[in-house]
Amino acid sequence: MRIMRNERSIYAALLSGGKDSNFAMFEIYRRTGQLPCCAITVFTEKDDMVFHYENTSWVKLQCASLGIPWIAVKSIEEGLDAASRNYDAKELVTGGIASNFQKRKFSEVAAKFNMKTVNPLWGIDQEYYMRQLPGNGFDYIIVKVASLGLGREWLGRKMDGDATEQLIKLSKRYRFNPSLEGGEGETFVLWMPLYRKRIRINDAEMVWEKDSGTYLIRSADLE
Repeated sequence: MRIMRNERSIYAALLSGGKDSNFAMFEIYRRTGQLPCCAITVFTEKDDMVFHYENTSWVKLQCASLGIPWIAVKSIEEGLDAASRNYDAKELVTGGIASNFQKRKFSEVAAKFNMKTVNPLWGIDQEYYMRQLPGNGFDYIIVKVASLGLGREWLGRKMDGDATEQLIKLSKRYRFNPSLEGGEGETFVLWMPLYRKRIRINDAEMVWEKDSGTYLIRSADLE
């Protein structure tokens, strides 16, 4: 895939670092041939119902690899204001798949800044989507698990084709979302076709509390 990096874009990407927000960017690029004018990452408290918490500080490496400006904020309103004023953003691209609550919230907030939301993954078949990730060259890891059937062995695991099939089987057995849309897990992308450099993790810590665990990246850089 030849990446055009000088095309002016009207969309900002809501980027958490995980697979869904990265794949949403990838889908929009395939449709428009444009990278986002900027990426917005919302730093929030642990166990937030809307935004990811784990490893969001390392989204800076994803943006550096993409070659786009990074807006790191504490509220979505602050991020949309900056994207609108500084980069003339007209649209907000999200990685939402099935959460009506998130979709409605982002749409209502974006409207305050005369922006509309674009949700390229909305309603996608989740098993199909999960197989599309490794099939399109996405290299990502699990950085949080919080569901019956997902143990310590999943933390830090790279999600290749075999791991994807195992996850799908477990989702059927334990009745969780195969895309982890319901908070059953979180992910972090190390490489995808729009990146110029791969993210390398130098040091990480696994933290397990009761029936959930987190893979915290302590040191990382671009190869």
